[in-house]
Amino acid sequence: MKKRKSGHIIIISSVMGIQGILFNDVYAASKFAVEGFCESLAIQALKFKLHLTLIEPGPVVTEFERKVFEDGMKMDLTATDKETADMFVNIYLKNYKQIFQTLGQTAEDIAEHTVKIILAENPPFRHQTNTLYTPITTLKYADPNGDLPIDTFYKMVFQHDKIFSASLNFIKLLRWKSRKSFDLGGKASE
Repeated sequence: MKKRKSGHIIIISSVMGIQGILFNDVYAASKFAVEGFCESLAIQALKFKLHLTLIEPGPVVTEFERKVFEDGMKMDLTATDKETADMFVNIYLKNYKQIFQTLGQTAEDIAEHTVKIILAENPPFRHQTNTLYTPITTLKYADPNGDLPIDTFYKMVFQHDKIFSASLNFIKLLRWKSRKSFDLGGKASE
């Protein structure tokens, strides 16, 4: 690619490479590393007229995610301090399924986004596949000292959990209604 001065490198990252989430520390760390590596590489790639794109999905509903949830439900937390164990069970696991049902995408959705990026004439450096996550990741760029996203997530999780849950239900309803408004022929139904 460097010799011919053309090419496009596509990397599957995650919105968790931009913003960490409770109890996803190791996964977020691995995706932050991918993001940093690619930001550095993209500068060099420009010199050779190469494109580099990070595909950044939010939650993707797969068999792997189902297994992560099942393993979490069976996890032995007896050696964990009570407060952390309570957060894991009563906040993280309690909301896990609803988050994936509401915000989750299929692997096919991610593949469709990836094909669009491959075919793009001028591909972006970053492409988030789920616009529902854009406001969350934008918080990070809105506050140079980083307090805004941390404070927002803290309040969503620990102070306004009922509003968070209601918001997820509302988004779920909107997504369901938008899917129901089209029949298989692609025409709007009444």
